[in-house]
Amino acid sequence: IENKWDDDPARRLKMWAARQGIIASLSKVTRGARMQSIVDDPGIPITKIPEAIKEIQKISEKHDIPISTFGHIGDGNLHPVMMCDPRNKEQWTRMKEVAKDLIELALPFRGTLTAEHGTGMAKSPYIGRELGETLNVMWEIKKALDPYNILNPGKMGFDDSIKDIYENFAFGPLVERPAEMKGFGEALDNEIMACMMCGFCRNGCPTYKEIGLESVNARGRVILAYHLMTGRLEPSKALAERFYQCATCLNCRSVCPAGVQVSEIVEAARRRLVEAGLLPDIHKTLMENLKATGNPFGEPKEKRTDIFPSTFQPPKGPVDTLLFPGCVSSFQDISILPSMMKIMDKAGVVYTALGKEENCCGYISYLVGTEEFKAVAEKNKEAFSKVSPKQVVTTCAGCYKTFKEIYPKHLSFNTPVVHAIEYIDRLIEEGKLKLKDGNPMKVAYHDPCDLGRHLNIFEPPRNLIKKVPGVTLLEFKNNRLLAKCCGGGGGLKAFNNELS
Repeated sequence: IENKWDDDPARRLKMWAARQGIIASLSKVTRGARMQSIVDDPGIPITKIPEAIKEIQKISEKHDIPISTFGHIGDGNLHPVMMCDPRNKEQWTRMKEVAKDLIELALPFRGTLTAEHGTGMAKSPYIGRELGETLNVMWEIKKALDPYNILNPGKMGFDDSIKDIYENFAFGPLVERPAEMKGFGEALDNEIMACMMCGFCRNGCPTYKEIGLESVNARGRVILAYHLMTGRLEPSKALAERFYQCATCLNCRSVCPAGVQVSEIVEAARRRLVEAGLLPDIHKTLMENLKATGNPFGEPKEKRTDIFPSTFQPPKGPVDTLLFPGCVSSFQDISILPSMMKIMDKAGVVYTALGKEENCCGYISYLVGTEEFKAVAEKNKEAFSKVSPKQVVTTCAGCYKTFKEIYPKHLSFNTPVVHAIEYIDRLIEEGKLKLKDGNPMKVAYHDPCDLGRHLNIFEPPRNLIKKVPGVTLLEFKNNRLLAKCCGGGGGLKAFNNELS
């Protein structure tokens, strides 16, 4: 048997990373299918491992059920795990036969049905095949020490209490009562099924780090969404609190071997909570502001132009570029917009801005799960059509994600959108901007979640910083995919400012 061994800690760490992530990564084989570790623990003499793996492959082909085999080469402990869709009754029927064949596999090799995981419930109807009369002796000892059968009742098959390998099937409701399922749509239901509950997401979730409860971890939220889907849980205020405590930062996905789209699951659960009348009061206020003033802060529309340079004169008619600063740049981080306009003026760009006619992109509405998003999106599409820009440039990562990724899913929107960082870099490359020597300084760049993990834009900001004379780029220890969330995303800052 070919094997690799390494004493170098760094290389061993890489080998362990592959081993630790293999179970959850199997969810990537077919989305919606997941690993089923029912009888995955035979012990085989190490000289027989190659032969046993070939037999496992034959079983897989016989029943048309994918089986992935991994394990422990040192002691012959194999883990042949099946992959199937838990919602597919026909696949489960075939899996039962696969399980029986896998149980039959170990004994001819003079192995054991269970090497390290114990007999449990699934294998209990078959353990007598291996133990024979020994099982009866164990049963007598059990009765003597535990006459009332209160310790692990039903295990080991002592009292013949479990006759079928699937009597305690965890996904029974999905198979037995499919019409009662309240799914979130095929794609998101598949994402929920893909989660193997391994808990790697604990290393990424910022709210879990602060609160320490499993229900505010990514895995916990997926479990809650699953029980919303099965009907075991009904929408409630307590449930809403858990889903609205998520920053939708996607740090969880970055450390998830299966790459589960937790933020999309959370957003779908929020929409269901809104349908049940459970939108948090603070978000109700934001939505009322959005309707009344075109921004979630409730600021007068006219205030958007207060920070425009006095020299700005919007050209009449169609323009090449529409500058869309967004609500935060217009009302809170008010140094961004004038700086961007100054850069565009220096480059000689013919551009315009909607000013007091600008409306929120609607991202906050989308995040909290309300219907207002669709109306806002249509309103912006109409406003853009009056200007007919060849491209939209935005300084806001959230607006950029909304225009680039969300709008096309909900309406006919094909106007090219560019983030300000990419746009400035392009102006430099085209020779329209010349950077002068400045004072030496060190700059650290923080990857915003929407621009980084959500849209995979990591290098353009760094490339731009490196082009500035005298500037040295520093990196945070956790950067790019592992950058720490600022805490303001997903509507969390409004919902729980202290946690944010």
